[in-house]
Formats: sequence, structure tokens, C-alpha cells
Amino acid sequence: MLNENIQLSTTTLHPDSFLAKIAAGLPLVNREGKELIRQIQSPRWDEARQVWEPTMAKLAAIDNGNDAIKGAMPDKQNPTLTTVRIPTAYAPARELRGVDRVLTWQVNDSERFWIGEDALETQKAESLPVGFTHERLPDLRYQRYLIAALVELLIAAGYGQRGSDGALMGEWQGEHDLYLSLGLPPEEVGREGPTLLVQQALRLIFNTSFQVRRSDEQGRLTTWTIRFVEITPYAQSFASFAAWYYTVDGTPIRTNIMKYVTLDIGGGQFHACEVDLVRRAGLPRPRLRMSASQIGDGTIVIARGVSEAIRARYYNIRLSDAEAQRVLISGMLPVGGRETPVDEILQRVISSRAENLRSVMLPFLQEGKSFLLFTGGGSILLAETLHQIVSAHRREDDYLFVPPHLSCVLNAIGGMVLGQALAQRLVQTSTAELLAGQRLVPPKGAAHEQ
Repeated sequence: MLNENIQLSTTTLHPDSFLAKIAAGLPLVNREGKELIRQIQSPRWDEARQVWEPTMAKLAAIDNGNDAIKGAMPDKQNPTLTTVRIPTAYAPARELRGVDRVLTWQVNDSERFWIGEDALETQKAESLPVGFTHERLPDLRYQRYLIAALVELLIAAGYGQRGSDGALMGEWQGEHDLYLSLGLPPEEVGREGPTLLVQQALRLIFNTSFQVRRSDEQGRLTTWTIRFVEITPYAQSFASFAAWYYTVDGTPIRTNIMKYVTLDIGGGQFHACEVDLVRRAGLPRPRLRMSASQIGDGTIVIARGVSEAIRARYYNIRLSDAEAQRVLISGMLPVGGRETPVDEILQRVISSRAENLRSVMLPFLQEGKSFLLFTGGGSILLAETLHQIVSAHRREDDYLFVPPHLSCVLNAIGGMVLGQALAQRLVQTSTAELLAGQRLVPPKGAAHEQ
């Protein structure tokens, strides 16, 4: 639904910021010519020996969105950042005979399943939980989907053994310990870390070994072992600020902006993240004061409105949340087995919901002291409407629409910026200090906790 002719503002994007470098396709190297950190030493729990041991863990960032998982990871070979976006959709795999195969997964001894676009194309995709982490992570289907998405991120970033044709070669693809920056709703992360409910939910996957079987479209089987040896939660919408504010070196950009607001329109939630850049005499850089809150619902409300409107038009078509989100993005609906455009329905629903969106944003548009950054999948989907609303209240240099190809993955990119900053500090930490350090959450079933 995005009108590609709209020229969204990028004049306020500082050329030295991490976001600007990625938007321009430039190598991600610092002033000393060093590339992003790819691996960091981290403790791993040895279940058999009941001890912590050091391991080299690959850095990855995941934005745990309601509409899709967005991932970011340094490329294995090149000074670039790999990103993926996989719609939050799950479907049990069916036996297909005499036709093209579908990328199929199995985690531990689970049922075989499809995820993302492959699941949506079955027209039988199951809706995975929408909401907070402690409501979503206990769902075993969601855990499998998350693990499979991490394997896809590893493959996209260049990991895995490949043959001369570029295809994955050999069944065993090794063990991969991951140091994961995990994006969560701002309400779940405070100054002292994640809430108790989040910590309890993360125990379900922390330092647990997941055996993954992946069968591709040609029937080639590969197996992987995935383990999260560290999980560092971050507030999703603050990560967008981090990508805008920090350089590849990890230093702040030079800016005269004092008050910044991210308006992050996601699939399930609409968040505002306000950051005050407080300058004090004698300090080399501004102090950051952040507050964030959910100010409305994300595109899921529009998607459900589309589902209701389609149900009224076509009485025998029912859409899951994941399927409705896909129709909202693609503008197409299978009717009687035929791909059918439903632009008229979508425009009517979007138009009716635009007033609600405008009323939610109006206080931020009217308050002229802040700089606004718009991101999230909803900012792409509703680009034309948003542009008209914002331009009526603000000058062009008072706001920034993140380029569409980055907007839907920006929180994951920012999560990697934050992960890199932490990794820089951990590089100087000795093995003994790492093993003696406090864990974010204890491993499930550990005999003792540190």
C-alpha cells in the first residue's frame, strides 16, 4: 500500500550515524578501520558437568515484534550488517507429493512446521500470541518459530558450510552459541533490567540446547544446534534512537537536538519513546533521559478491521491475524482460489482508522519542542496518510521518516548498536571475571544459580 512516489524526508539524518551508514550502503568500519565485533567470549552452562565454561558466542539482535521477527547480525565475511524480517506465522507442515517442496523445520522432537511467508501461503497459518513476552514465549509454537528465525539469520549472515554452488553442504552445520540482544516492549525493561515476569519467561530458552532440522525447497537436510548463552533485553523503541544517535565507533553524533521522540508504529503496539539530551557544563557529552510508553495499538487493529470488512464482503472467508496483516501489506486476497485485489476495502478501513491515529499523534505534533522520528511497519504501510498529517504541523527539518527498507527492521539494527557497545566493554573482561559474573537469568534446571 506504500506509495513509492512519496519522497520521505532524510535531511535530518546525520551522515555519521549508524543509521546513515546503513542507509547509504557504506562499510561499517570505525575510524581505526576496525569492523563490527562478530563474536564475544561468554559463559555457557554445561548441563552434564553442572558448571559454567567459556565459549565464543556470535552477536545477534532480535526485535521481538508482534507482526514479525526482525533480526540483525554482522556478516561473517563483510563489514556489513545482515537483516531479516520473517512474518509471525506458523503452520504445521503437510505432506506434499508431486509438487515443489516447502522450507520445513523441526525443533527437538516437535512436529514439522512452516513459518513466515511459507506458512501464510498455506492459507491455514495459525495466529501466534500477540502481547507481552511472558504471554508469548511460553507458547511452544512461538519458541520453535523464534529458533527457526535465528537459524535463517545465521544463514543470511554467511554461517553454515556451503558447496561451490553456494548451497548449504553437508547435514551437520555445527553448534552456534548466541549472545542475543532481545528487543522487548519498553514496559518490560527498566533501569534495573527486565521485569520479573520477563526473566521467568526467558528462563524457558536461556542456556537451553535446541536441535534444529531444516529441510530446504530441494529436500536438502541440515541440522543445527542453537543455544542462547546470554540474553540482554533492550527497549525496542529506544533502539531506534540508538541507531540514529550513535556512530559506528559508538560515539554520539554532534547534534543541537535537545528533545527527541520516536513514534514506533508496530504490528501490535504503537509506542512513543522520548529522550532528553541534557547538556551540562564540564561534561563531554549530553546525559540521556528516556521514557517510553504505549500510546495506542499498532497495525493489528487495522488488520482486524480489514478482516471484519472482508468477512462482511465474503461471508465464507475467515482470516487469522497473520493472514490479515499480509493482506494489509500486499493488497491481495485469495477469493475462490484466485488472487483478488482488495484495495477498495483497504483504503476504506485505513481511512476510517486514520482519524484515531491522528488523535493519538496530535499531542506530539502540536508540542513543537521535540524532534520526531517515525519508524515501524505501520509508518511504511500508512506513509501517505502520515506524511499528510505530519507535514501539516511540522517543518521538514523537525522530523524524520526512516527510509522504508530500514524502517521495519530499525529496532533490530538499533539492538545491534547497543549490543556492539556492550561487546566493546566485554572485550576487556577476563575469562575469570566472566565466569564469576551475575547471569541475567539462570539456566533452566541448573543445579545452582550465580
